[in-house]
Order: sequence, then structure tokens, then C-alpha cells
Amino acid sequence: MKPERVFNLVAGATLLLTGAVLLMGNVFLATKAWRLWPIIVVLAGLGLTAPGFLGLSRRGFGAFFIPGIPVLTTGGILLLASLSNRWDVWATFWPLEILALALGFALAAIFMRVPALAIPASILGFNGLMFLFCAVTGLWQAWALLWPLEFLSIGVGLFILGFAIRSSGVRLAANILFAIAGGGFFITAFISSFNNIAVLKFAVPALLLVTGLLLTGTFFLRQSKESTATSAPVEQ
Repeated sequence: MKPERVFNLVAGATLLLTGAVLLMGNVFLATKAWRLWPIIVVLAGLGLTAPGFLGLSRRGFGAFFIPGIPVLTTGGILLLASLSNRWDVWATFWPLEILALALGFALAAIFMRVPALAIPASILGFNGLMFLFCAVTGLWQAWALLWPLEFLSIGVGLFILGFAIRSSGVRLAANILFAIAGGGFFITAFISSFNNIAVLKFAVPALLLVTGLLLTGTFFLRQSKESTATSAPVEQ
């Protein structure tokens, strides 16, 4: 299917659905049906996201996930706020926008087959989770103990990239960042033991374990590949 035909189909379907929603909104304007107006944003997000699934056949279309998923998420939050008349939900759920952007980069990396996009996806994903944790719990001071997540997030992205392109240099850079993150969590783990916040007393040591697992996992993965390469028969 030609790109212009795909665009016409998606744009036409989006306009039809938007027009139908607006018509229904005008008909039922006297009722609370007007609270459904964020559906327009949801439909716009669907319209942007839909072409991304064609990325398996046309790589460029996978880029639509990057703006599409955040717009779709925005529509969902707006719809929740409008129906519940609780616009303060943005104070808690705004980090979902960062997570949506991370998901957009991750899907684009898969559908466009561009492993390098795993790096921004990882950085945004870890930071989005951290922001969401702080927004939900109100523990913004947790950044003082969880700052090594920044090194861990970049390391995970580099590890995925190195694994995808089979680059030992990129994997080495990922291991260095894992080691830095591990050292940071090792320090903050002791500090967290004197913290009165129970969740941080467990979260920091848990992240130290995760970092250790990543380091040991990469070691055994490398050993397994070297053993396979050594035992492979040589063609005559």
C-alpha cells in the first residue's frame, strides 16, 4: 500500500470519528456528555499511533509512535480528569507522559529496527518511573539516594544497543556505567539505613542487587558466547 493511500485512510478515519464525536457533543450539549471532549485528543493519538504499526513493512512509519503514544496518553488523562472533574490528577499522573514517550521510543526502535533508540527509551523510562514514584508518594527527597539510577538507565540502553549490534565496545561502556551505578548504590545503601523512610531502606539495596545481577549477567553472557565460538567446528 502506497504511503499516500495510508495517510488518506488514517486521516480520513480520524476526521470521521472526530466529526461524529463533535456531532454527538453538540446534540447532547445540555447533558454531561460534553465531558467526553477529550476523546478528540484520544482519537488524534490513535490516528498518530496507527501508522506506526506499518513500520514492519516500512521502517519510517515506526517514528509515528514517538508523538502518537504521548498524545494518546494525554487524551487518556484528560478524559479521566474531565469525567471525574478532578483536574488535580495531573499533579500525580504527569510522569505518565514521560513513560509514554519512553514507550514511543521503544516501539520505534523495534518497528524501525534502530537499536540506538533504546538509549533514550531507557533514560526516559527510568526517569519516568522515578518521577511517578515521587509524584505518588510525595518523597521527592528520594533523589538524594536514588541518583545512581541515571547511570543505570544509560547503561541499560547501551547494553541493549551493544547486544543488538554485537559490539563489545558498547557493552564494555555499559558495564562501566553499571559499575558506577553499583558503586553509587553501595554508598547510598548505607545512607538509607539511617533514613526514616521505610520504602527507601528496601528500595536502595534492591537496586544494588539489580545492578549486581546486570553485571554478573553480562559476564556469564560473554562467557557463554566465547564458549560457543570456541566449540564451533571450523569449516575445511
